[in-house]
Amino acid sequence: MNDAVRYGIQVTTVTQQEIDLLECLIRIDQRDALDKRAASLCSRLVDAGLVDDTERGLRLTAAGIARCHSLQHHMASDREAAKVLAARGIALAVASGDDGQDDYAT
Repeated sequence: MNDAVRYGIQVTTVTQQEIDLLECLIRIDQRDALDKRAASLCSRLVDAGLVDDTERGLRLTAAGIARCHSLQHHMASDREAAKVLAARGIALAVASGDDGQDDYAT
């Protein structure tokens, strides 16, 4: 593997799909109602080993909990990066998590 491929990774902020995944995982963990549109995602989460479908409902597996933590850390690092960039005078959209809208750090 050459260095261009080895170090060619894209550095991106959390995507909307990752935010949706995190929301679904949190709702499952808190036993909140899921959006009807999330049914296929829930099936994929079970297939991926992130969620168990039990008699008592959906439950996160250890892997699901780890993924939830990972996504939360990714969002937190995006917010911190936005602060660094703001200090440099660069605006970056970061997911807020509060109202589903992006906040802009400037």
